[in-house]
Amino acid sequence: MPQAELNQTVDALRQAVLAATATVSTPDGAVEVTAGPGNAIVGLGFGRAAYRYSPERLGTLVVDTARQATAEATGTMTEAVDTIGRGRTELPGLLGGALPEVPAPDPPNLDDLPDDGAVDAEGRRTGELLRRLSEESQQQLRGYAQLRAELAELSATARTADGGIAAQVRAGGELMAVHIGTDQFRHDPATLAGLVHSAVMTATAQAAMLMADRVQRLTGPRLDVRSLIEAYQTPDESRS
Repeated sequence: MPQAELNQTVDALRQAVLAATATVSTPDGAVEVTAGPGNAIVGLGFGRAAYRYSPERLGTLVVDTARQATAEATGTMTEAVDTIGRGRTELPGLLGGALPEVPAPDPPNLDDLPDDGAVDAEGRRTGELLRRLSEESQQQLRGYAQLRAELAELSATARTADGGIAAQVRAGGELMAVHIGTDQFRHDPATLAGLVHSAVMTATAQAAMLMADRVQRLTGPRLDVRSLIEAYQTPDESRS
């Protein structure tokens, strides 16, 4: 692909991802959630009807509404990426924070390589070098499979300063649970929504850092994954 065309494709993908937002409200207006790319909760609001529910039920409504909003945002992004991405079916998942499937292991048969074969510039036998590279490749695939399994169970929980509100987010950004204490209903709807949103954002940032630490183990010191994640987080998002 010519460089100019590649640049246009990358820019179109970027714009498609940035535009992939969706806002969903409960029928009574109690909860409104705006979701963006990668399961991000970019907006959260409560109406007066929120106080008709118990704190436990309100937390569940937040999670359910967030899931609807993220599903719609992901659908919008998938449609745009399918059009732009030239059949790259894995792109929507990657842009949404999901790791691709583990490639099927297909190790080459190196048993017949001679031990006294050609020598490279560094004095290593070709057969020995190929065997070592094959072993390292298989080891990386096993590490990748283990990483995907770990991330499926990985989550982070963040609480407000008084502990009255907590949010649990899975690695990849999925909102799993919101806990709202009964005493938190002393706040007006805007303040309460802001506190819940802050807890969700903090949990999301913490989950991203946990994910970065796991990925770092696989990549090794050649790539500082944690620093890359931190560079894209605001101070509020990265606080513990």
